[in-house]
Order: sequence, then structure tokens, then C-alpha cells
Amino acid sequence: MKKVQMKSDVYNSFLGFGCMRFPTKNDKIDRNLATEMLDYAYSHGVNHFDTAYPYHGGESELFLGEYLKKHDRKSFTLSTKLPVWEVEKYEDFERLLDEQLAKLQVEYFDFYLLHALGKERWEKIVEFDIFKFIDEAKRKGKIRYIGFSYHDDKDTFQKIAKAYVWDFVLLQINYIDYTSQQGIEGYKLLEDRNIPVWVMEPLKGGRLATLAHDMTEMYQKVNKGDSAAKWAFRWVHTLPNVKMIFSGMSTLDQVKENCEIFNDITPLNDEEIKIVDKVRDMIRNRVKIACTSCKYCLPCPVGVEISKNFQIYNDAYMYSNKERSLEDYKYGLKEEQKALNCIECGQCIELCPQHLEIPTLLKEVVSYFVE
Repeated sequence: MKKVQMKSDVYNSFLGFGCMRFPTKNDKIDRNLATEMLDYAYSHGVNHFDTAYPYHGGESELFLGEYLKKHDRKSFTLSTKLPVWEVEKYEDFERLLDEQLAKLQVEYFDFYLLHALGKERWEKIVEFDIFKFIDEAKRKGKIRYIGFSYHDDKDTFQKIAKAYVWDFVLLQINYIDYTSQQGIEGYKLLEDRNIPVWVMEPLKGGRLATLAHDMTEMYQKVNKGDSAAKWAFRWVHTLPNVKMIFSGMSTLDQVKENCEIFNDITPLNDEEIKIVDKVRDMIRNRVKIACTSCKYCLPCPVGVEISKNFQIYNDAYMYSNKERSLEDYKYGLKEEQKALNCIECGQCIELCPQHLEIPTLLKEVVSYFVE
């Protein structure tokens, strides 16, 4: 298993086990299967485990704590995330931290993140003196290193990144989305400030692991036997300041494949990067609806999430995976948000900068997923 010098006193597996997509049974973590997955990963060199307060409805921290207590605390590193949306006063910071320490049955966290920061959440916790809390938690030995994860606009990201001497930052980066959210600009800012980067969604929620035949064929011609997932992981590895790549694995086969990939993973060379560039273009050229997700069409009078419906529809074609997108349509949208609720009032057409015939296109979505 490839290891990375995360900090002067931390030597981590380059692959981090993300504990947000364990297999489930009756809406609870299937503990037998999940334990088998963790055992395999740990025995094959994975020594970092990442969870968060809301994962699996709060069960992830409890289950992972029960699992890790059987291993020597010095044999692994652990990260979880402060649910900043739960904070209403300064005292909540430490209350939540102590609750998480108890759930995970440890005396300290190697890495602690401020979870899913955005403009409003950041302003709130700054008002409650987040910096004082961080310094106090470190002084008490409850956390060793502090970072944050992020899903908002670039300007706010720049502000947060420069507001404190962060030990690391978790970003969403893959070869499709590398220009969205904070994207590669955020990565470069952190690189310039010598702040290590962790990467989530390297496979874009699994979409980059199941590509159309003509795309995987391009990869196979260059490196026979290498999966699309391996190409995606290696693309992220070309960014030298990335010190950990997370995978939210949900099957034992995924764990085995990822352990094999990260056993001897190397960055892409220049020629291989050009191949990925071509595949990226192929994916983007399969967009069915030219929606830019500007959301000028919203709010819809009856609550239809227009751009989200279009995104799910586009994904089905871009990644040649109708089954996955059908799941997103069924369970990723509330009933009132689905395309079939469109009343064809036409209000959205007037507001759309792309002049899309939105009601007609929503019918197309319904025809694809429902009829």
C-alpha cells in the first residue's frame, strides 16, 4: 500500500477509507459485511479511516468506534467532522467534539474537520469564535490537526483558506469537476500556502468507474487491464500536493480493487493525461440538455427542481448508466421536485438565459425515467 508523509509525525496510506457508503440491511449498516471490508482494507495497509457526524444517520461513528477499538490506536489515524450546522453557541463546539470522541471510543482525533463549510456557516462559527475553540481543543489534546471540507463558491473558499493556518483541507476534485466549486484554483491556493490537500469524490460518486464502452476501450488500448477507476485515481495523483485520496467503498470487491490500485499507484504521464482529456470531452459531448444550472428558472411555481432533473438526465447519457441515474431520480429528488409535476405554465422559458424549451424537456425526462 502506497504511503504518504502527511505530517512530520504522520505516515498514512494514500488511500483513505471513507465510511459514508457502507452496505446496509434494513436501513442500518450491515455490520458483518462492513467489518469484512474494513478487515480487508486494514490487513492490506489502509491505515486511515474517515467518518462524520451525519454519516449513516449517525451510525457510522458508532460502528467505526466499535470496530477500531480492537486495533492498536497507534496503528491507524482517524478523522471525523464537526457538524457546524448544529452549533448555536460557543459551548456547542466542545459538546459536539466530546460526543464524537465518545462515539468513536478514542481520546483524540488525529484529524478534525469543520464539515461542509459555506458562506453562512462560516460567518456563524466565526461569530461564535471558532478559532478559540480550535486552539483550546488542540491544547487539551483532543485533536491533533485541524482542517475543513467545502462545497460553496470560490470567493468564500479563498476567504476561509486564508483565515487560519490550516493543517489540511478536504476538496472535491476529479477529472470532470476539477473546474467547479473551488476546483483547481482552490487546490493551487492551498499548494501555494503549503497546505496538504485531501480529495473526496475522485470517481464522481462512482460515475467515473463505469464509463461507456468506447471510453473504456480508449483506456484499454493504452494500459490493457487497467480499470476506468484506476485512471481516475491516477489523474488525481498527478496533483503533487494531494496527500490522501478517499474512496467511499460500499462492497468488498471495491475494497479489493482499490487496495490493488493503491498498492503501486503512479501519476499519469503526459500521454496518458491527453487520453483522459479526450475521454472528458467525450463525456461532456454527450450532454442531452444544455442547462448550465444557473437556476434563473427557479423557483418553479409548483416546486420542480428543474436543473436537478436535467443534471440527472444528462448524467445517464454522459456516463452511460441509466440504472444509477434512475436511482438518483427516484431517491435524490422529493416527489414534488420531480419533472412529472410540471404544469407547463411557461414561466421558466422566459427566465432561461439559454432559451431552453423547459416544459418540453421536462417531458423528455419523464419519458426516460418514468414511462
